[in-house]
Amino acid sequence: MRGHIALVAIPALAATGIVPPAYAAPSPAADLRMEYGHPQIATDNSGVTWHWVLTNKGTAGAETVVATHQVSADQKIVGVSQPCAAGQAGDIVCRFDSIKPGESRSGWIRTTVAAAGGTLRVNAQVTWHQTPGILPGIGAPSPVDAGVAAPGGPMTGTDAR
Repeated sequence: MRGHIALVAIPALAATGIVPPAYAAPSPAADLRMEYGHPQIATDNSGVTWHWVLTNKGTAGAETVVATHQVSADQKIVGVSQPCAAGQAGDIVCRFDSIKPGESRSGWIRTTVAAAGGTLRVNAQVTWHQTPGILPGIGAPSPVDAGVAAPGGPMTGTDAR
């Protein structure tokens, strides 16, 4: 009897103009993750090289991507990979036009070794604009600002771990 009532109830709602909400699939989203490898200390203790990989693990492209790295105050930047540029205050800025889903960018940062008892650390923050998507019947939304903060390791969303 319950099955029969349910079949009668749905046409009755439609006849009154009440329609249950339609499910809309979530729009594709970019998901950029910054991961650092283990720091490599030069055999003569003259410097440390930090290798990093930035990957879009999402389902949408990311545009105007900016990865900003910050080294600890005990370190001095002595080199960075292209297209990155080092600033005066221990910051490195890497700019990318776009990173498609599944694509990666990689690079390195070379610093001096910290003084005895000093700290060796790199923090990162990644910001981007998401490629606009189109939802059926809604049209194209405006680009969405998104970001990832990564103190010394991989991050998701806007959580700092």
